[in-house]
Amino acid sequence: MSTIEAYDVKARKKVPVKDPEPYQMKNGKWAIKGTSCETGITVYKIVGANQPKISAHPLNPLKRIFHIN
Repeated sequence: MSTIEAYDVKARKKVPVKDPEPYQMKNGKWAIKGTSCETGITVYKIVGANQPKISAHPLNPLKRIFHIN
């Protein structure tokens, strides 16, 4: 599984995205929205006109509920 990276403004570098999910912006373009692994802020990576396909582990919803890393 490849890791998705986005630019973190606080850390001033590209960081891995935790819990990525597709997000459609107001202009109709798609982005990947997630949380920075370094600072914990929300980061976005703009991907274009087509909806991104994100492969996720089937236990991710349970990890969110029980706060497992």
